[in-house]
Amino acid sequence: MSRQALCRSASLLAAVAATTAHATNYMRNYLVDNVLLPTTSSEANSYAIDVDGDGFPENSFGQMLSALYVAGFDLTGAMAPAVSSGSIVHLVHVQSTDAAFKNDPAAQASWCIGVPTATPPLFDGTDSASCADTSGTFVAALSGGSFTSPAPATNPNPVSLDIEVAVGASSMTIYVENARLSFTTSAAGDITFGQINGLISHEDLLNTFLPTLAMACNDSIQNDPTSDFSDGCKGFDNGCSGSPTFADDGMIEVCELTESSLMQALLAPDVQVVDNGTTIDFNSMGIRFTAIAFDRVFASGFEP
Repeated sequence: MSRQALCRSASLLAAVAATTAHATNYMRNYLVDNVLLPTTSSEANSYAIDVDGDGFPENSFGQMLSALYVAGFDLTGAMAPAVSSGSIVHLVHVQSTDAAFKNDPAAQASWCIGVPTATPPLFDGTDSASCADTSGTFVAALSGGSFTSPAPATNPNPVSLDIEVAVGASSMTIYVENARLSFTTSAAGDITFGQINGLISHEDLLNTFLPTLAMACNDSIQNDPTSDFSDGCKGFDNGCSGSPTFADDGMIEVCELTESSLMQALLAPDVQVVDNGTTIDFNSMGIRFTAIAFDRVFASGFEP
């Protein structure tokens, strides 16, 4: 993995940077029906792009997920039922002057975490869902139904977004900076290939992922002690410096994860950003998704 020092302005820290697009007449909404988290190193590599401009693709977050999968931590297995049940919802909104959503030199696409649904979505185009947070909005060309926002390393208006990821029976929200959104639609209008890349603050990753994993471990050990997930968790029950009594107590503490040499290696940052003279560590990330179009809105209202 590369370690590349970049310079950035304060705008990279903004939740959503200002973007501009031409006037739009049509909007198509999509409900994400599948979030694809890598389970192998080769998958993580295939989800990677060059996020820092050093000429090499990066996806350290994906590599971490694939390594954890091999160790018995199946986050993909947790993500699928969370999405299918409607407890984790993501939406994509596309605005364009092209009623066919095929070609537009300056289309606008937004991503957001949605409000959990009261009943499981049908993913048949009849669902209705709404955003729960401020969405990340991107401006780029639609070409043949495909959309790819500017490269993170050179985007003058960097965009940030949130992604919710299931970890066992728990979940966490990941704040992705300097994000890139890309997708390709089918003849039916659904997103058959979508990808999000960007940067996760290393500090945020430590403060979010490790407590969530500890919570998921303890839930699994208590409710399904013989599962692969529980067996993997028990490997971290080694105590902490200053708290040796935590060892072999059947509970996973955050400090046990933090001090684990395995977790330290998996969570090592691979991108460094210089902001006002301060070097900040980041982890590159890349995941994929598919989504179902559930309505199209025209200037005069919903499509009949």
